[in-house]
Amino acid sequence: MNYIIMHLNKLLFTALLAFLFSPAFSQSFNGRNLADHMLIKIMDKSLYQQEYPVDGSPYLNPEFVEGEVYTTKGSYTGVPLRYNIDSDVIEFSQNEGVYVLDPEPRIEKVVIGKDVLVVDKGEAIGKMDNSFYLRLDSGKAQLLMKKAVSFREAQPAQAMQAASTPARYQKMPDQYFYKIGDGGVAKITSIKKLIAEFPDKQEELSAFAKKEKISPKNEKELVSFIQYYNSL
Repeated sequence: MNYIIMHLNKLLFTALLAFLFSPAFSQSFNGRNLADHMLIKIMDKSLYQQEYPVDGSPYLNPEFVEGEVYTTKGSYTGVPLRYNIDSDVIEFSQNEGVYVLDPEPRIEKVVIGKDVLVVDKGEAIGKMDNSFYLRLDSGKAQLLMKKAVSFREAQPAQAMQAASTPARYQKMPDQYFYKIGDGGVAKITSIKKLIAEFPDKQEELSAFAKKEKISPKNEKELVSFIQYYNSL
């Protein structure tokens, strides 16, 4: 009887260990699980494979790079990812298919190489909606950036032109945003207005901005400004 009880206890202990360290419990998955645990749209290949030449690219990086997806339900590693700026979606490659992650609140962050993208709601695309932002710095205040491209259709050859103009994706100016604590995402329009959002450190920030000649359109200068604030 004692042997049976000991054997049952051993089986129960083994089962408990298997449960504790299973993906379902730890909520840490590899890339193969992503399609099973997230609501993902499958892209029609006709939507992303052009039948005619197109200059430029809608992607932050056209190559799939192994990355990580962190969600409220768990994290997924070893995922081939790329960010489609034009569509504002994360594309995920698996078994010669392409899946799409929309910018929804369940996604906490996506890491693709050195780039970190987060989901937040802000007026970045002409309306208040969830969107992917590149996070440039984080702390008490976050500095976020929004990439944009515009698509121009091919144009037939005009008078005095030897050939038609191919379709192209054209890079648009980067837009910068800030987020303080759990507050909303707001666009940076001027350094003076940005400093006004930090009433407790206005004197120090004004002196720093003046000394460093911070521009609201310069990524490196904005990063140094937010890093300085976060260090105070």
